[in-house]
Amino acid sequence: MSFMRSFIALTVLLVAVAVGFGAMGAHWVDRLARTPAPLQRIIGPLVSDSEITAELSSTLTAEAKKAVPAEMLELPLIGEQINQVITVAVVTALADPGVQRAWNESINRSRVAYVKALDAVREDETLEAPTIWFDLSPFAQLGKAKLMEVSAEPLHPYLDQVQLDEVRLPLGQPSESITQSIADGVGAARNWPWFYAAAGALAVIGLVIGSRRGRWVALLLAAAAAAVGLWFGRLTVERVAFPEGDSLAAAVRTRIVEGGTQSFLDFTQPALYVVYGLIGLSLLALLLAGTTRRS
Repeated sequence: MSFMRSFIALTVLLVAVAVGFGAMGAHWVDRLARTPAPLQRIIGPLVSDSEITAELSSTLTAEAKKAVPAEMLELPLIGEQINQVITVAVVTALADPGVQRAWNESINRSRVAYVKALDAVREDETLEAPTIWFDLSPFAQLGKAKLMEVSAEPLHPYLDQVQLDEVRLPLGQPSESITQSIADGVGAARNWPWFYAAAGALAVIGLVIGSRRGRWVALLLAAAAAAVGLWFGRLTVERVAFPEGDSLAAAVRTRIVEGGTQSFLDFTQPALYVVYGLIGLSLLALLLAGTTRRS
């Protein structure tokens, strides 16, 4: 009877571990998708990288020049001056103290837009898989302001005609099946508090079911399984790689993967300490139970 109770306790505790892993993963995904801070920590430092700044400058300059009406560029002297002013304005904008704020706003807008698109896909599976866009509009607005600052007043009537309200950089378009899986995962991740509650309830039930000594053996084995699972999961995540490229879009994609990997490792690090603590608690409880039994 005691063995059976201990076996059932171990089974329930292992289920609690599995649900706990799900809760932890869901919590991380929900924070990444629904709050601005994690992605800003992951991608935010990119704007201070000289290579990224050069790519960003090239992208913004090209987009700004495309926004200039063709007939304006054909005007004698005016067209050449506008091209020169655009180049100077972009360089000035990227040297502005507000560039980090604009970068963070770009990250936040991009995150919100994609998560909103995922929510729509989850509600209507007939929708096409959305493209992942990196919204550079805050830089466009900053650059437009700098256009007026660095240009001569006679050019202002021409520059007023430059429509640079929205600049978006495509990062890719996952397949419909992958997009649907991501959408379902992001939606389910919002239930992470319930997952934690379920894991806690199962852990309590498992300990109550077990015999006086058997419950601690079950907890020790479940904690050891959790430690192995965490170690294997973290090792797998560390090996995730993404093909690098020399474009701004490729740099952002690579940084998301690398930074996301480190973010997940940092987020799950406390769980390792909890598991080690449970192993220590189980060993101590077994030792005390053995001492009590002999006495």
